[in-house]
Amino acid sequence: MEDRRVSVETRQVELVLVNGDRISGEFFLQLQGMHLTGPQRVGEVLNAEESFLPLRIADSVRLINLDQIVAVYTAAEGEFDPLLTLGEEHQIQVTPVVGESLQVKIHVNLPSGRNRAKDFLNQPKRFLLFLHHDQVVYLARNKILQVED
Repeated sequence: MEDRRVSVETRQVELVLVNGDRISGEFFLQLQGMHLTGPQRVGEVLNAEESFLPLRIADSVRLINLDQIVAVYTAAEGEFDPLLTLGEEHQIQVTPVVGESLQVKIHVNLPSGRNRAKDFLNQPKRFLLFLHHDQVVYLARNKILQVED
């Protein structure tokens, strides 16, 4: 039987878990994203169907339960797509179930003229993308307590 290996790269991330722990490590990303040209993005991994994802920490790999993740921080470079800025910009404050509130930016450009922060938050995704300084923050939609627009 042929040994088939998928070429991957890694991206440094910091996870915030529901118990308040913060874990730094590397996510494995395929070199070709599902819907984009170029490497897979962290958001694609987080919003896929799998429930456990590998995270490399030093010389070991842990399988992390996505339902236990509140936030994923990663550098905007390599993760951020400039097309995301085409929508209406909103500066909002997001309060997750764990940790402090974050001042973040979103760009909303959904079909049928839906460009409110509420429309962005109600997308059927497990993790939503927010811009925070020079980072991209993916917050678990069901782990957001409140948002001030």
